[in-house]
Formats: sequence, C-alpha cells, structure tokens
Amino acid sequence: MPLISLVLIDSEDKARNDAIAILNSFGGHVGILATANDLQEGIKIIQTANPQIVILEVKEIEQGVKEIAFLVSRFPRTTIFVTAADKNPDWILKLVRAGAGEYLTRPVVAQELAEAIQKVARAHTQKNVQNSEKGSVVTVYNPSAGMGTTTIAVNLAATLAGRGESVVLIDLNLFSGDVAAFLDLAPRYTLANVTAKMGQIDASFLRSVIVQHSSGVHVLNGPVDLGDADRILPGLIQEVIAILQTIFAYTIIDTGGQLSDCNLATFDCSDRILFTTILNLPALKNAKRYLAAMDYKGFGADKVKLIVNRHIPKDDIKIADAEKVLNAKAYLAVPNAYADAKTSINKGEPLISCYPRSPVTKAMDELARQMVLETTVNGKTALQGGI
Repeated sequence: MPLISLVLIDSEDKARNDAIAILNSFGGHVGILATANDLQEGIKIIQTANPQIVILEVKEIEQGVKEIAFLVSRFPRTTIFVTAADKNPDWILKLVRAGAGEYLTRPVVAQELAEAIQKVARAHTQKNVQNSEKGSVVTVYNPSAGMGTTTIAVNLAATLAGRGESVVLIDLNLFSGDVAAFLDLAPRYTLANVTAKMGQIDASFLRSVIVQHSSGVHVLNGPVDLGDADRILPGLIQEVIAILQTIFAYTIIDTGGQLSDCNLATFDCSDRILFTTILNLPALKNAKRYLAAMDYKGFGADKVKLIVNRHIPKDDIKIADAEKVLNAKAYLAVPNAYADAKTSINKGEPLISCYPRSPVTKAMDELARQMVLETTVNGKTALQGGI
C-alpha cells in the first residue's frame, strides 16, 4: 500500500490516542501529518498539509453534515472518514450523502480502518498514473438546462470519434440526463450498476457496462431511476474517470446542476471544463455567479473555458459584451442552427452524421481540433483501441 497522508480531528484524548496506535501499527504506510481537537483547528492544518484523508469525529448529525459538506467543497482532493458512536442508518445515509467517504463506528476497529484506507490507496494509485499514460478529460457544464451542454458534449464526442480517437461519453446529469435520448440508445446498464463495485472497479468491469453508438462513441449512461442518483458519490465518479482515462484517449462528460460534491469531483478530474452559455441577460447573470464560484473553489480561467452557444452575430448582446460582463474570453462561438440540432436530436444521430455541412458541425470540428492540439501540447497520449 502506498504512503497515505492523514489528519485526525477528534476531541477525545483516548479516542485520538487509540486511533494513532492503530495507524502506527500499519508499519509506515500511513503518515499522520497532525491531530486536532476540533474542525476549526483542523482546517488550518488541512490547508497547509493537504492530506489525502481526514478522520473527523461527529457528535451531532446536523453539524456533522455541515462540516463534511464544507470540507468536501473546500478540499475536493481529500477523502473524509467519519467516526461516530451512533449506528443509526439515518446518520450513515446523511453523512455519506454529504460527502463522507467512510463511516466508522466508535470505538474504531483496526480492520475496518485498514480496509477503508486501502480503498483510498487504490484510488490514489489510479490517479497517479503518469500523464503520458492517461487520456484527456473534458467536462461540458452549465448549472441550468437549455444552454446546450448535452448538444455540445454529444457532438464533440462524435467529432473526436470521427477523427479516429477512442472516446467515452459519460452522462453525469444525474437527475435529468439526456445523452441516451440524443443518441437513441437504451443502455442495459448505467452508472447506478457501478455503485456496488466502488473501491473495486477495474477496466474489464467498466467495459461490460458501457455501450457503443454507431458513431464510434462509447457511452456510460447516468442512472435512469431518480432514486439511484443519490447513490452516485464523488469517490465513485473519481474512481470511474481514473480508470476510463487508461482506456480512452478522451473522456467527455456532460453535467449540470449546482456545484455539488459530484460536480466538484468531476471538475477536479478534468483537464478542461467547457462552460456553456447563451447570450441573454438571465443566462449571463447566472454564468457570472457560477464562474466566480468556480474560480473561488480553484477552477479558474486556466481550466474553465467559455463556450458561447447558439450565437447570432446580429443579436442585441455581442460576444464582446459577454466577455466584459463575465471577465472571460470566449473560447469558441457555436453558431445558431436550431433546426439542424433539433432534427439531429429527433433522429438520435450526431450532427456530423446527419448534417456534416451544418455550421454547428464545423464549430464542433474546430473544437475537436483544438482539443487534439492541446492534448499534443500537454504531452497526453492519444490512447488507441478503447473497448
């Protein structure tokens, strides 16, 4: 097991000392960076130490939910273990949904802690694969529906596949995903089928739940049942993406909704985030809020690129106006060709297949060309083969 760095936050001296004794028994595989009595003291340590794991004592459920959500949002690369005396399933469900990677009952059992740490170690081993052996991850995002994120994600994936690249498209719009509908697919398996294997996922298993579209794009569909969406956790998403990067040259992710833990985990794994907007006042107002929030969380202009969708040059609001309001340069303007896009969706075919001369198709070709160029410049390997 590789060396794992850890910060322990616990108010009880005995519990803290017992946990330290267990961790020390792992023979140097776990490095205890520091201990703290409470979260306020612990945050200062986490900010500078950047641990892979934080073990957090929770005494009261609502406060625990708030503390975990805060830690996950501020430190998305850190896995949170909870220790609590209460074995109530409702506690476990609420804390895991808030972002806890593990729930350990007090007093902590050495074997349970060891297994939890081994799971994190495996995930970090997958993340630490050299860049030259990893494919690129591109996320298309806007918090609101109707901005064209799925259109861009689907057609970017199809265009890259048309260039001979191995591509997988993941639908992470967990509560309102449309990728399968856009491609007229009815996958037998979805991301919900992966949850039971969390911590033990491998390439062979992922191949078994992915379906290939006639365009050459491989698709991992989001959960069909809304109840299953709650079971998709940030750790699962990171584990899946890490493995897909070893199989495909490009992992394209379609997502939306709030800056939730799952979205933050996705952004953290992404080489590029394409923030899609249209040029009207409500969309730009929302874009300004979310771009600022993403920047605060560490996803700034070096990673986040602005895509102006359904662009009409003669519209009242110009691209230059939007750039000034958003304090961001437009990475690409996708022309408005609503009729082409609508027919493409209704046929269940990407634009490159049914409208190869559409201005949107040309814009997607330019976007794909830029993605390939950046991949080459950044030293990423265009992995061959795929499924």
